[in-house]
Amino acid sequence: MEYAIEAQGLTRIYQNKVALYNFSLKVERGKIFGLLGPNGAGKSTLIRIIAGLEKPDDGTLKIFGSAADVKNRKRIGIAPQENAIYPLLTCMENLLYFGSLYGVGGKKARTRAVYLLENLGLGPKKDTPSEFLSGGMKRRLSLACALMHKPDIIILDEPTTGLDPATRISMWATLKQVLSESKATLILTTHYMEEAEALCEKIAFMNSGVIVAEGTLDELKKLVGKEIAKLKSVPGEPKHLVEIIKGTKGVDNVTATEHGVIMEGKDLGAEMAGISRALKDNGETVVELSISKPSLEDVFLKLTGTKLREAGKIEPDK
Repeated sequence: MEYAIEAQGLTRIYQNKVALYNFSLKVERGKIFGLLGPNGAGKSTLIRIIAGLEKPDDGTLKIFGSAADVKNRKRIGIAPQENAIYPLLTCMENLLYFGSLYGVGGKKARTRAVYLLENLGLGPKKDTPSEFLSGGMKRRLSLACALMHKPDIIILDEPTTGLDPATRISMWATLKQVLSESKATLILTTHYMEEAEALCEKIAFMNSGVIVAEGTLDELKKLVGKEIAKLKSVPGEPKHLVEIIKGTKGVDNVTATEHGVIMEGKDLGAEMAGISRALKDNGETVVELSISKPSLEDVFLKLTGTKLREAGKIEPDK
């Protein structure tokens, strides 16, 4: 398996304050990887180390299997939380300038800039100074600047902070399109759980400079505990339903209600076929069924004792 990023034992301390401690992480090539955690968790420090803006006090970092250096860091495109664009330059001029920093110039740069502007919905604004763009357009332009040199690794630090829900959803769609075409690796930091759920194939929760949990969405959600299912059937006498269901595989608890039953279990979705079969064998026909899975917010609350949005209000350790 090839990894885009391999961090091993990274430690970074600022004036006796630990930003990263023995931090290790592997990000698979071509995947969308989410880093979630409160301000001060160490996310920004990690990004600066990957970008080469800081050196760790200890540990190693590899990019595509090689020690991180100037050459392979050119394969990275970063869109920081604060828009990295020049207000007096037009959208086109911003892109051409950032392209030149990576050696992309001439006709190649202009063709790439036109492509990005059109795909990010900024085509009509190509000659508009960026200071006159809306907040959402500035974020899209900042993303376009990070993509000018066709990076193999894209790092987005809070890319949709301050944007309205409709603009965030539009940005997600654009990101998915860009990634499907480029096959690049995306590392995303965000305070929006719905953003992580919509985009990320794997997620790591950071807190106090270490990873406290890592896995796919389903793996992380299972850390919280049980799923809840609500079921209604015909004829559906509640006590009869309880008797049928409580002995089936995967159900830890079942409670009768006036509208049917509520079940709890580790993985009810996977066991629902067997539950439905048991009901059918006993003359019941399922007419309503809903399954509620734990949310990422629930996972973060369990791991850190606070909600991510609330944790994000903490001032970062610089």
